[in-house]
Amino acid sequence: MGFPNGTDQVVKFPYPRWGESHFLPVSHRQSPLHLLWRPCADAPRGGMLLVHGMNEYIGRYRHVAEHFAKEFDLAGVDLHSHGLTNPVLRAADEAIRNGAGAFDASDAYLEQAALKNLAIMRQDFIAALSFLCRRSDGPIFILVHSLGGLVAASALLESCGKNLPGSDRIAGVLFVGPAFAISHFPGWRGKILNPVMMFSFKVMEAASSGGRRGAKSWWIYHGAKILAWWMEMGMKVLSLPGLRRVFAPSRPEWILDYLTDWEEEKQRMRNDGYILRKVLLCYVMAVEKEIALFRQTMKAFKWPYFLIYGIEDVITAAWGNRDFLDATLKNHPDNGSLALPVPYHEQLFMAPPTPEKILQEMDVWLRRRLQSS
Repeated sequence: MGFPNGTDQVVKFPYPRWGESHFLPVSHRQSPLHLLWRPCADAPRGGMLLVHGMNEYIGRYRHVAEHFAKEFDLAGVDLHSHGLTNPVLRAADEAIRNGAGAFDASDAYLEQAALKNLAIMRQDFIAALSFLCRRSDGPIFILVHSLGGLVAASALLESCGKNLPGSDRIAGVLFVGPAFAISHFPGWRGKILNPVMMFSFKVMEAASSGGRRGAKSWWIYHGAKILAWWMEMGMKVLSLPGLRRVFAPSRPEWILDYLTDWEEEKQRMRNDGYILRKVLLCYVMAVEKEIALFRQTMKAFKWPYFLIYGIEDVITAAWGNRDFLDATLKNHPDNGSLALPVPYHEQLFMAPPTPEKILQEMDVWLRRRLQSS
């Protein structure tokens, strides 16, 4: 997200709830997990879990919730350090609702310090899925964006259906711009950033391979393991108190041009104090490592899915989605994809009528799955 006013993060409005707030005490974290719950007014055709992307929050997805609430019971989760699962942002929401005019939430990003890997987020996802399964009957669908797609897919693969709540009821996954690849920026910025990012990712990918392809691969694997360890340690050091205030990068204004084509939405993001404005380097490394690990096992993804992505998306490069499709498309007859000829990452937040057309495509796929289930 781009923010022209430096790294100050000021909350000026209540958290935008499209359902009832629930704060779940969970064993894997000290602070409660925040979810939104909205039961279908009529006879529901099933349940749907919504999961947001990196540095945003599930309250933004009101237009998506309004669309699907006509037919589904809806739950949405704020993953670790995001939305009202973040204690700083929860305090900000409470202060605003109690009459404060503004709340300084500039330290909200520091909650990312616990993310040495994405295990906490995977557990958040499973807890939210369990909540939905207890509250809703019938088939369960999962709609995920960006990092949420990586977290959900990794959690599903990690469990392989074992000890996963409602695993026999999961009827499909709707991926929107899932983070199955690292960023790949165009122009002069890309010439500077991309080689560094790709080198780091290739090291992580080699370190995740297991060195199972002969002597040469064995040496590459162990060399990559050592280098990856030093890289992770470096990121952890730069994420320590004191240093992290200097080395935690903020997202620049130009990133907005790759998120959406809608000027109105860009302005909303600039003014939205619940969107995290800085990111710890240990969190960035955790995401990169998760992508590398996921790519080692993604061919085993067995759940039916509909994948939507931008052909020229630079935030999560399209090659990750194409690789996933090549590896899994034949795993289920209902698997499908929609490749949009756009460079924008937040396809559901683009200018009308693009989001409406995407939701209609989702409706068609959901009807097909409901008939098959």
